[in-house]
This record gives sequence, C-alpha cells and structure tokens, in this order.
Amino acid sequence: MNQPFSLFMSRVVASLLAMTLALSAIGMVLVWVTRSIDSEDVRRQSEIANHALREIRGNLAHNQESSTFWDEAVLRTAASGNEDWIDGNLGSWMHTFFGIDEAYVLDAQDRPIYSFAEEEVQPAAFFEARRDLLQPYLDKLRSKLAAGETPPEGSQEQSVGVTDYAYIGKRPAVLSIKPIVSDSGRLDQPLPTIHLHAVVQYLDDGIISEGGHAHILEGLTFVPSGELDPRAASISLTSDAGDAIITFQWIPFKPGQRLVTSLSPILALVGSALLVGTLLISSASYRRKLDRLQNDEQIRYLASHDPLTGLANRSAYEKSADELVDQLSLSQQPSSLAFLFMDLDRFKQVNDILGHQIGDAVLVEFARRAAEILPSNAHVYRVGGDEFAALIPNRNRREVESLCSRIVESLAEPMEIDGRRAFVGVSIGVSMAPHDGNDRRELTRKADVALYHAKMAGRRRVSIFGAQMDDAIQNRAAIEAELREALRTKTGLSVVYQPKYAIDGVRMLGAEALVRWQHPERGPISPAVFIPVAEEANLIADLGLWVLETACRDAMDWPVEHLAVNVSPVQLRSAGFAETVFAALAKVGFPASRLELEVTETDFADAEEIGVENIKTLTAAGIAIAIDDFGTGSSTFERLREISFDRIKIDRSFVKNITESEGDAELVRAMISMAHAKGLKTTAEGVETAEQRDILRSFGCDELQGYLLGKPMPPTQLIQVFGAGLAATAAM
Repeated sequence: MNQPFSLFMSRVVASLLAMTLALSAIGMVLVWVTRSIDSEDVRRQSEIANHALREIRGNLAHNQESSTFWDEAVLRTAASGNEDWIDGNLGSWMHTFFGIDEAYVLDAQDRPIYSFAEEEVQPAAFFEARRDLLQPYLDKLRSKLAAGETPPEGSQEQSVGVTDYAYIGKRPAVLSIKPIVSDSGRLDQPLPTIHLHAVVQYLDDGIISEGGHAHILEGLTFVPSGELDPRAASISLTSDAGDAIITFQWIPFKPGQRLVTSLSPILALVGSALLVGTLLISSASYRRKLDRLQNDEQIRYLASHDPLTGLANRSAYEKSADELVDQLSLSQQPSSLAFLFMDLDRFKQVNDILGHQIGDAVLVEFARRAAEILPSNAHVYRVGGDEFAALIPNRNRREVESLCSRIVESLAEPMEIDGRRAFVGVSIGVSMAPHDGNDRRELTRKADVALYHAKMAGRRRVSIFGAQMDDAIQNRAAIEAELREALRTKTGLSVVYQPKYAIDGVRMLGAEALVRWQHPERGPISPAVFIPVAEEANLIADLGLWVLETACRDAMDWPVEHLAVNVSPVQLRSAGFAETVFAALAKVGFPASRLELEVTETDFADAEEIGVENIKTLTAAGIAIAIDDFGTGSSTFERLREISFDRIKIDRSFVKNITESEGDAELVRAMISMAHAKGLKTTAEGVETAEQRDILRSFGCDELQGYLLGKPMPPTQLIQVFGAGLAATAAM
C-alpha cells in the first residue's frame, strides 16, 4: 500500500469519525457550498455579460473609424454631388458589413446631408426625427474637438468620439458619433468645417443573442422594465447621463445546484454509509473543480475561435494581423505579408435549398481544404457567415497567386455531403504588405475591395488589389444607381433582335431578343457591364421581366416560329420564376409554344433543385429550352437524364475556326450528330462567312445565326426584313 493511498485512507477514517459527530452540520455546509459556488459562477457570468455588451459599444466606434478616419471621406463629404460615394462608404456599406441600423452625416452646422435608416437611404431631413436625442451628443463631441481632446490612452481608436446607451422609442440602442477627419494629417480642417458621422445600432435580440451564444450565456436578451424573470440573472447598463437604464437577462448556469440535484437520490440511499458518502463528496468536489477549469478554458477558447469550423475568429484575425504587420515593419530583412479575403460563391443557395446542416458541413469542409493547401506558417480565420480570411507571411505575389488558384480549384467539383451535391465556389481578394500599406485596417479594406472585384469579374476568381479597383467600385456604384433609375423610368433601355435563319439562309425561323442600354451621358453601355451589376443589385428580375414582356409584345404578329429570350442564372434559381414567365405570357397574350428561353451551358449544368423544377415546369407548358454557348462549359449531355431541353446553340468560338481547323470542324460535326441522336435541334452562332454557312449546311445544322445573315436590329428594321424576305420567297 503506497504512502499517498495510506494518507488518503487515514483522512477518510478521520472524516468518518468527524462526520458521525457532525452529520447534521454537513447538510448545512453542503447548502452553503452549493450557494457559494452558484453565486461565484453567476458573478463570473455577469462579468462576461458585461464585457460582451460593452464590447458591442466599443466595436461600434472602432468599426465606424474605418470610413470616418480617412482623407477621402473628408473631401467627399465636404463637396456636393457625392451622395452615392457617401452611401457606399458611410451608410449602406456600414449597414452591410457592420450591422449598423442608422447612419447620418452632418455638416459643420449639424445640418443633415445624408440619412440611412430602415435598411435604405432616406431623405436627409429624416435626421430631424433623431435630432432631439442626438443633439446633446453632437454638442458634446464638438466641445471635445474644441478642447483638443484625444482618444483615451491605450484605446485602439484614432479620433475622439462620443458613445452612449439610449432608448429610441422602446428599443434599446447604442449611439456613436465620430468626426470625419484626416488620417494623414495633411488636410487643413478648421474646427468650424468638421463634419460629423452619427450611427445607431439597436441592441435587439439578433445581435444580443449572437453575443450570448458566443460567450455561453443561455437566453441572453433585452428585458423591458418590470418584466425581469425572477429565475434569471441580469445586468443593467446605464447611459452616461444616468437617464437610460437598459437591462439584459439570461438563464444562469448553476453548477452547484445541478450537482446537488444529481446527487440527492444517491445521498439519500447511502446516507447511512459514511464511507461511500465521503468518497462521493470527494469525487464530486474534484469533478466540480475540473468542470470549472474546463468551462473557463472553453470560454477563453470561444472568445477567439469559431465553434463550427474550429478556426480562429475575426477578433483573433485583427489581433494576429496587427502583430504580424508590426513584426513586418520591424524586420531588417525583405519580407511580405499577404492578406486573403475569401467568400464562398452560391453558399446562400446551398444553405436555402439543401438546409443549414449541409451548409454547415460545406463551411467545415472548405475550412479543412483551405488549411490543407496553405503553408504551415499561414493563419486561416472565419470572419463571417461564409467569409474567411488568411494571413500568409514571406511569400511573393506569384506564390500567393498559385496558392489562391489551388484553393479555387479545390472547389471545382461539387461537394458530396450525405448523398447531396453542393455546388459552391470561392472568390478571393488579396492585398500585400508592405506594397499596399502597413496598416491592418487599410490592408483589410484593400483585400475586401479586391474580393469585390473578383466577384464582379465572374466569381470563382482570384483578384490582387490594384489602385484602379477603388475607381472601379465607385464606377460600379454609379452604374447601379443609374440602371435602377433607367428601370424605374424605362428610359434608355431597348430591345433589339437578331434573326435566326433556316439552313438555306433565306427563311427566317426566329429571332433572339437582346437588351441594350443607351446612357444619356456615357453612351451605349455593354450588356457585359450592366447585366452583372443588375444580378448583383437584385435588379435582374425586373429587367428580365421587362425584356420578356417587351419582346413578346413586339413579336406577337411576326411570321417566325419562335422568339428566343435569354435567362439569367439568378432568375433560373428563383423559386417563382416559372410562374413569372406564365404571368408575362398571359398579360401579353403570347403563346407559350412560340417562346424559347436560352440558358448558358454552365448555368444549365450547375442547376440545382429549384432551377431543375423551373425548367421542368416551363417545358411542361410547351416552352422550349435552348442551351446557349454550348461546348464552353460543363458537359451538358451528362445531365440529359435529369433535365430535358430542346436545342443546343453551338458557341461562336467553334464556328469561327471550322474553315481553318479540321479539329474544330470535326468537333462541331460531332456536336450536331450527338444532338440529332438525342432528338435535339441545333443552332450555330457567329456565322460570318458563306464558307462557314456551307460547311454547317453539310453537317446538317438546323439553324444559323450571325452577322452574315443579320445583325441585332430594332423591331422596326426587322419588320422591313420580314417584308423583303416574303417578297423574295414569292419570287422564287
């Protein structure tokens, strides 16, 4: 028998003798210990809750400075005509990325020049509804500026500001007001010229419940005065003036109470067995201490990690990025640090269609693949719902591009999860330190701008920041606003038609509707420019419906078999798309049997449940489906068993070379043969020479389209072509 065990036994015997004399006291001690443990745990939970809630207030001002502590913001807000820029950087953008509910920009006399609330831009005068609440804080900030105050020592903030808690109506909120000031110090800003930026973030159940979940506070929620649950723990936040008290409650975790509840039946059964009771109490005490240690460790872990993927979170990203940038600036050797921002393409559709369980599995799998591809000294973070970041030290631009390309390629094939196929991609934006800056906030912003550029370029791409990208974003925002206005007024937009002929080149079988935009100042804008903007800005449904109705109305009495209209992948994925098409046809009176909808091969191959159901519903009603740009995307013949269609359109890139490349000619012949074997019709796009026409005729192609036969033209000109064609037919 070893000495530790002997010592343990001697203590047990001594304890048994003592317990025999003081059994009644043990019950009192047990109750006291239980209450002490629970009280201590509730106190610790209160500290955590207080930290979580005050962190929201601190983060609001910190996030606000990403746009207010900026030379360009000073210049833009001081000049007129920059409403779109202000909205894109101080309003809607902050709502999208930081969850801010209201934002106002005020001139030097505290007059509103911009208002954002209720998830949209409001008239500037909307601010007057908040003036009585915000004016004291505006005055306080201007007093601080006049006194030359600076941010508190140790603060991460770059400029002085005012934050506080308040009630707006009956909703609790945190307010923050910051001056719009120069980050370089090179701009002359007299006090009477400084503009202010005020934001409001409501402390509603969404942001509070997220904080509670992150810090393991069950049921953390705002509670109105007088409605506090007596079983709950609570904490109150008081405004600086003491006139607003905001109370939050949560269901406290009481380990002592749970312990007693679980042990009471056992204690009742073995109460007379002092030895067993002593061992149980000793064991329980040990477990309680171990649980507390594990709980503390889990809290510390969750404060810096994402519980789903196990990756470090945004807070850890910012801390690590600051440290690595500081190390880079102190390094005596040439070195670099790459900032990667990665966003999953089509993740929302996967989440909505296949469910959150599949969506979570996609996030976990992507995190695994990214970590597996990146070098061991790289750090990967989950910074948002489907947003990831990475920091890669000591790699040059070419190496970073190669790593990013491997990540993009890792999602080229669909993920197989629980028997379901999830089609997702990833777009990546990159900035490089020290080339793009030596400040974490600026490098993060530039990587985010590059990410946006990658998405605008077609998704599933890698984009490395360039100075021109800032201008491109401003140009894209302007195009979106102008397209929205053009759709509202129906000015500048038109539909032109390119004829499609039978193989003899004489008889017109159909026409393809193509949208055009003649801007009053920019001139003609290419569909390749404004169609992606419409898709990104959720304008494509309205634009597509207008094109469909206009084309059907124009073609009502045309002597052609079918009218072709292009369909965006965004429309195809819409749950009500088929019904929208039927309603448009009914409104115009156009027969479904004459309508042909064109879907690109890639969009067709990637179609998931909603898209497949839309196609089946449309074909069941007699509407034909054509696969556009055939041969340039995923293999469509593999999907014939799942989805039926009526026609393939052979891409112009193959037609262009059939007179020069025997390989391309044989490939086109094979496409036509395979299509006919499946009972499909064929259309050749981009026919520009008589020689191309003759070769396609020998291959048995059903229909021709291209500049040789006719360019896109307005409906009045096409009607003239009909007349000429009828006359030519009559003369034959």
